[in-house]
Amino acid sequence: MRGPDFVGVGAPRAGTSWLHEVLGRHPQLWLPPIKELHYFDEPDGTKRYYSYLRMRLISGFWIKRPLGLFDFHYFLGRRSDAWYCKLFAPAQRRGLIAGEITPAYSVVDDSALRRLWRLNPKTKLIYIMRDPVDRSWSAVVKKHHGRVRLGLPDLETAIRYAREEGIQKRSSYMESIAKFERVFAREQIFYGFFEDLSQNPGGFVAALLRFLGAEPGEIAALLPKTALNVAAAGRQPPEAFARALAADYFPWVEKLSERFDGPPRVWQSRYEAILGGSVAVDWEKRT
Repeated sequence: MRGPDFVGVGAPRAGTSWLHEVLGRHPQLWLPPIKELHYFDEPDGTKRYYSYLRMRLISGFWIKRPLGLFDFHYFLGRRSDAWYCKLFAPAQRRGLIAGEITPAYSVVDDSALRRLWRLNPKTKLIYIMRDPVDRSWSAVVKKHHGRVRLGLPDLETAIRYAREEGIQKRSSYMESIAKFERVFAREQIFYGFFEDLSQNPGGFVAALLRFLGAEPGEIAALLPKTALNVAAAGRQPPEAFARALAADYFPWVEKLSERFDGPPRVWQSRYEAILGGSVAVDWEKRT
């Protein structure tokens, strides 16, 4: 047995639910019936059994992917590295490229990544980044999703939540990239951007499928007709929220722009405009 052939490691709120649906439709790929196994960030998995079953029963996946042996093994098997590998083994024996997507893996420590590597040294990682201000705003809206009567939090509460360590760590892309590359070879990692996924989904998916070793085929047939797991739904963050978070993230985005063309440089220009050209930030203090 071996571990998964690929793992989507984040970032949260960056199109990973959409990606799970797209990749799950490809005939050469296999993913679990639902997204997010949380094996490496929650080894005991106690909290995840209820949420797994709930998603399985009410999300519609049970209609398209009837309950089967995977669910039996997931619930009754004893969690271990062997248990995790066996989740993918049936698909791998059929010659499929098997993987999973759990965005929380973007903030696991080096030891968890080394465990993943040992289970399959050829595992490929998928990491999608999104404008940190927009990603943080989406996280705020998602937290209050379903609380329609309460509405969105006031500005101060929204900024405070966006600055919580768990939210900020998920937007600290360079820190995550450094961890990935301490364990995995650079050619084993696909770096993508939410903006590219949104603006050119066909091209984004084609590039990713080639990276995974699958034939792109008829891309249009893979793409969902509606958005998935949308939180902000196009609602822009308040100006004061954007300004506060742009000041926080500007140094990180500046570093990211030195490595990647495209969206990170757009983010940097946006933040400079939001901050009115005043972007002198003490990098040492903020990191």
